[in-house]
Amino acid sequence: MADVVENLNTLHKEIYPEGVPDLIPQIAKIQNEIKFSKQDMLGSQYVQPVRLALPGGFTPALGDGTAGAFDLNDSKAGTQGKALVTGCQLVLRDQMSYEDAAKSSKGKASFADGTKFFYEGMQKSMRKRIETMMLYGNVGIGKLSAYTSGTPSITIALADWAPVIWGGLEGTEIDIMSGATSTVRGTVTIVSFDTETRVVTVSGTVSGAGANDIVYFKGGYGKEMNGIHKIVTNTGSLFNISATTYNQWKASQLAITGALSFAAIKKAISKAVGKGLMEDVKLYVNHGGWDDIASDISSLRTLDKSEVKKVDIGSEEICYHSQNGRVEIVSHPMVKEGFAYGLVTSNWKRFGSADVAFGVAGFNSEPFFHLTSKAGVESRMYTNQAIFSEMPATSFYISGIVNTTVP
Repeated sequence: MADVVENLNTLHKEIYPEGVPDLIPQIAKIQNEIKFSKQDMLGSQYVQPVRLALPGGFTPALGDGTAGAFDLNDSKAGTQGKALVTGCQLVLRDQMSYEDAAKSSKGKASFADGTKFFYEGMQKSMRKRIETMMLYGNVGIGKLSAYTSGTPSITIALADWAPVIWGGLEGTEIDIMSGATSTVRGTVTIVSFDTETRVVTVSGTVSGAGANDIVYFKGGYGKEMNGIHKIVTNTGSLFNISATTYNQWKASQLAITGALSFAAIKKAISKAVGKGLMEDVKLYVNHGGWDDIASDISSLRTLDKSEVKKVDIGSEEICYHSQNGRVEIVSHPMVKEGFAYGLVTSNWKRFGSADVAFGVAGFNSEPFFHLTSKAGVESRMYTNQAIFSEMPATSFYISGIVNTTVP
């Protein structure tokens, strides 16, 4: 008689010979926009060639017939660099009781019915975690404004709050890390959270925790991919290239204090244009910030036509044409309230040795395994990937946003 795990894995291959259809939920806007590209690692990192400075070996001469066989200035080669990008491996485990597994392993129909909801849950969870890392990898999912030890809870600072990041995380373990060092003050479990107060109730006390401490997913510090926020705020060395040495390796920044407005966006774009931005831009903003822009639409319509030729308002996007080209303002509820990110998405890549898939490399892509100490089986998903910008100077970010519209 076949083992239940053997049956499940056999049925999995029969039902999904090309793999489970990829489910990228709508909330994963970055992943839907920046498609995954397979790339093998060279050594322990991915190597990406980038252009850091243009060739400069020009020789000018008059074109009136008097220059003759003029001397040429020395050639000045452009500067190319090799960005070294470290990917993030991520394994997701979920479990199913032997009872449910047995019911799902009686045939193709029972397997399809019994695993559909199970598989969808894993896919949504994995894609949400990747989207979170693509935005905030190696900077943390939230900064504390306060810590309460009575009924242990943390309050996330307003600027660092994105409620959708926290949605569905009840039972998830997080690290509370010192904001000044890489020290983990304590690991606790999320019990509940309040969307309006930004208070997250946790399972235990954390000695020394307080304002400006940073929340990471358990074990995430230093092991996540460098996310968009990390890349566009970089002013030092990142991916083995110095933003101090090469201007093209540093994004533009605009700090404001107050609601996101068209005037602020226009100013931020102007700064980026000064660093070479001349392509279409997607500006990812918190949903509260998007509502503020939508409320400001009357001023958009009265602007001079040389600034804005046409404004289109959709349910989640506001589009207009500016000096750089097309600007699309995209509502993304996983973007923290205090920030907005302008990206030329064609200058960004998402690559790695393995996109999201059920099963783990080295196990013949079999998704189910026996639990060693419980009456059940577990399924696994695996990925190895990173996000990367080959020209950060064409990107920009806005900080200091305070939404007037409460999300």
